[in-house]
Amino acid sequence: MKYITLLLLFSSALLSCGTKKDKASAEVYPTVSYLKIKLDAAGHLPANPYILRFKNDKKEIVFCGVNHLPDNNDTENPMFKGIEKAFFEFRPDVCVNEGGDVSKKVFASKKEAIQKDGEIGLTKTLADSLKIITVNGDMTDSLEFKELLKRYTTSEFLAYIVTERLMWGQRPPVTDSATFKANYAKFIQGYIMKTGGVKLSPAEQTLDYFEAAYQKLLNRPFKLEELEPTNPFDPKGKFQEIGRASKEIRDQSLLRTIDNLLKTHNKVFVVFGGWHLLTCEPGLKQIINKSE
Repeated sequence: MKYITLLLLFSSALLSCGTKKDKASAEVYPTVSYLKIKLDAAGHLPANPYILRFKNDKKEIVFCGVNHLPDNNDTENPMFKGIEKAFFEFRPDVCVNEGGDVSKKVFASKKEAIQKDGEIGLTKTLADSLKIITVNGDMTDSLEFKELLKRYTTSEFLAYIVTERLMWGQRPPVTDSATFKANYAKFIQGYIMKTGGVKLSPAEQTLDYFEAAYQKLLNRPFKLEELEPTNPFDPKGKFQEIGRASKEIRDQSLLRTIDNLLKTHNKVFVVFGGWHLLTCEPGLKQIINKSE
């Protein structure tokens, strides 16, 4: 969540203006707890993509919630066809994608876009076909990490983020110890510190520090080959709690992005992980109901 810092207060009028902006930026949208959203036993959506539409006069949101595929080479997967069908039926004014800024990416074909970036690449290709822009619906890593570090210690933060994003955030996932160890220092220095803006001491950058942090948080040794992705729907465990907090922080940023886009566009098309759609549904309804 972005906050406006007032460096100089020249007058009471400026102070008043700044206060109003702070309140606007701090708006909290209603969401459903990750412990209460409805999924099947495997954690899957009712459909892939699972599509919900929100409409108020000329203002519309079409949100395609997806179960991310483990292999983007499955270019003929029905998920991609479902997204494309919904896109051309809707013909939006702007697109919102997950996973970073892809607005300047250019793909030679739809197949190449899917192979390189999955549904994110497809969304960019579809947007290009109508000559509309794509907007990153994710907050920056540095802002997310800053918010998480307000709630959790550096040790807890690293135990979660390294496990989730070095292993499960890759396509294909990193599932063997040799690859994990070979990429660890680059991940810490390049992603956590440079991209994420987190300051770590030399000791905190080591693999030994991470493994000790993991064992302290989960009360078991770090054994990569035995791990499975975090289940944010499990109410037990601080590791799962941090996972939910990360998603909740990102949900608020996504809702704020959609809210702001509807002020200048009528039709917003969103492609994001389906869990985010289920938890953000109340916020999306609030946003569309106040739109004019």
